Amino acid sequence: MINWRLDALHSLRDSIDDLALCGPLYTSLREHLHAQLHPNSPSSTPQSPLSEIITASHANLAVTSLFRWRRLHTDASILSALQFSPLDAVAKLDTAIIVSGAAGEGRLDLILDIIQHIQSESLRQATYAHLVPRSIPPISPSKPEVDIPSLATPPSFTVFQSHQHQAPFVLRGFARAWPALNEHPWASIDYLRSVAGPGRVVPVEIGCDYRMDDWSQKLIAWDEFLDSLDTEDAVHPMYLAQHSLFMQLPSLRADIDVPDYVYAAVPRPSECPPPQNDEQLVINAWLGPRGTVSPAHTDPYFNFYVQVAGWKTVWIAPPECAAGLQATGNTSGVDVFATDLDATFDGMSMATILGPGDMLYMPPKWWHAMRSESRSFSVSMWF
Repeated sequence: MINWRLDALHSLRDSIDDLALCGPLYTSLREHLHAQLHPNSPSSTPQSPLSEIITASHANLAVTSLFRWRRLHTDASILSALQFSPLDAVAKLDTAIIVSGAAGEGRLDLILDIIQHIQSESLRQATYAHLVPRSIPPISPSKPEVDIPSLATPPSFTVFQSHQHQAPFVLRGFARAWPALNEHPWASIDYLRSVAGPGRVVPVEIGCDYRMDDWSQKLIAWDEFLDSLDTEDAVHPMYLAQHSLFMQLPSLRADIDVPDYVYAAVPRPSECPPPQNDEQLVINAWLGPRGTVSPAHTDPYFNFYVQVAGWKTVWIAPPECAAGLQATGNTSGVDVFATDLDATFDGMSMATILGPGDMLYMPPKWWHAMRSESRSFSVSMWF
């Protein structure tokens, strides 16, 4: 047996008893682990397939937040992947990251290691030669009447913490020195393809507006998604939206620099606690073709939103504009890009066009909508 595969099985074995509360599914998982560790043993024929464990744990995830079901889904997906062809194995491992968050101590690192071994041994790797990528031109949208304020210089940490956090602002070119805009250009499809390697899958939205009946979601091959980004499809565009892509592709995480502002101790509304992870920070990716739209909505977090590649129009309005937006929950019923709202909000709404390297700051509960004016790659940082 290949050493890395045996090491993976031993890692699963060392903590499998943590899943004892999963009952018969735990017993079945143990049988599958024993069968892979001892393939020639006469007692190495599990009673039920791994697919049943994965399906059952996924069903439990839909009705409970108990950690053990995420962990069971993760471990069963890893065991299942070790039995499949290279491309299918990588897809199953990515699905474990996407669906259950690679739950369990060391599980994310284990999954990424297995993917790397499979790719290097069995799949043809894409190569990338660093060239300055062709720029992504905007389509020259009309300039908004009331622009979001742009600060001439970044505020000091103290100034941001004391009062600058109270209202939105833009810092033009703030991220211009990031590797993602230079030696590792996210504007390059070739770079994005090479950094992932073959076989990867990602979740995408399909359709122009998640409020519409024809909107859907699915998992798709990363390479297929990248191929779609410069294809004009006004009816069924694909959009990788609000996804923790950097869990799957940590090399991309190294291409950005998180601003110190996200660690400021700023006063927050009582109904807007920080993200409930160790870092109290959630970094999401937004990648799609020209024309993708995020309808006006609110989020319960402070947000730094960086435009890395391409151009995007951003519309924002303060929390008190909810009534004029015909909101249901945190989502507006009004298409703010097709409606003249100046009179409705008495000049309180603002907009701007973000280009490569620009960073927008928004406090919690501010209404905001986004429209890509070209192929666009953005990063949000909720804190």
